[in-house]
Amino acid sequence: MSSRYQREIEEILESAGEVGPPPRGNRPRRHGFFRLVWLYARQSLRGGFWSITPGRVMLTGFLLLLTGLALQVFGLGTLGLLAWAGLVVFIIGYGMVLARPPKVEKRWRGQIVDDRQESWFERMRRRIRRG
Repeated sequence: MSSRYQREIEEILESAGEVGPPPRGNRPRRHGFFRLVWLYARQSLRGGFWSITPGRVMLTGFLLLLTGLALQVFGLGTLGLLAWAGLVVFIIGYGMVLARPPKVEKRWRGQIVDDRQESWFERMRRRIRRG
């Protein structure tokens, strides 16, 4: 194998974490449940202060649902309308995720791949020019 390919494979393995100094511990570091919940909440709340993101809508719905259920359990709520409203808001937030999934930046060897879709008109024009 040529040294160029071997070097490139070693670079890929290093960036993937396969080659290099061994990790300190034998086991990978695990986060506790509350730490993961905190990280998810912090990620959901990122962005502009007044922006409405699917994560924020789902988090609000989840908090409303928990509050409504807690009030129902302690006898402070009668019909659990707050819980139902929280469920509806959570479903709306989930629908927002499905309606517009997050953009994924396609990369190949560290370079961004331009994978834009051509319009119908551009495809026809290209075929006519070839033809």
